[in-house]
Amino acid sequence: MGIQLPDPVVNLGAGMGLALTYGAPCRYNIGPEGRWWETVRRELSELGGVVDERIGPRPITGAEYAGTVDMPPALVDEYLWEEGFVRNPFSRLKTLDGQPECGSWVYRESSLAPRQHHVMLFEAGDARTHIYAHEEASSVNPRMGADHVDGNGQNIAKGVRWAREELPLTVEKETPDPPEAAWSVAYEREQD
Repeated sequence: MGIQLPDPVVNLGAGMGLALTYGAPCRYNIGPEGRWWETVRRELSELGGVVDERIGPRPITGAEYAGTVDMPPALVDEYLWEEGFVRNPFSRLKTLDGQPECGSWVYRESSLAPRQHHVMLFEAGDARTHIYAHEEASSVNPRMGADHVDGNGQNIAKGVRWAREELPLTVEKETPDPPEAAWSVAYEREQD
């Protein structure tokens, strides 16, 4: 592994994310009209990965697949916003077979909640959207930033279960059982 940013720097970044996310909690910033963030996020993730691979792009795992919704991504954005999710503009980019995700959204109990439910959107064609999920330390809580970046306490199984209970999903893909662990565990299993 290359350079790793020190925990205080990562936690400062989480604090900046908190200010940018909740300082202007409007549709244009963290809602459906905030789709402009996706291009910025791709670039930031690529650049960040040069400095610290923990914040660079990573492949999504099959175990993170929660289901498919019969709506195009733009309508999924509207639905998630109405359900209390906020756009997650500083999430590291996820890719599915080389295709970048088209949206990253989180549900938190409050702006400083220690945990978050993270859903990642991929265009599925035919006006549908695949949703992948995990539960993890909040990316915008300055006390949890380092845990978030390191994947400490990340739980794919909990996130997938929650998404399947809370969202109008249909499970269309056979996937491995999601582990009660981080994406890196699922990734290693898929490589064997």
